[in-house]
Amino acid sequence: MSFQLCSNYKPTGDQPKAIEKLTENKIRIILNLDDLKENNIDLHSFMSSSVESQDLFYNMLDKAEKEIGFKTKDYKLMIEAIAVPERKFYFNCNSFFS
Repeated sequence: MSFQLCSNYKPTGDQPKAIEKLTENKIRIILNLDDLKENNIDLHSFMSSSVESQDLFYNMLDKAEKEIGFKTKDYKLMIEAIAVPERKFYFNCNSFFS
């Protein structure tokens, strides 16, 4: 399963990019319900940490490494997940060298 964003995020106003580098060790990944649908994941499966949602998350991290150099190998990760009213999910990911 490969991760694809179907939303066309633009870095204007309060709508950030789909993957945004906040600091050297912190990124934000933004998904919405259309992104889940495009990847054949329903909201219940996504919220219940299904195998499909875990695969999607790992694919998002791989995409972040390729696009903006966010390293995860040999790092510990702290993930903060936030659901916002605009039917979006924000994942703030911090990496710590282990």
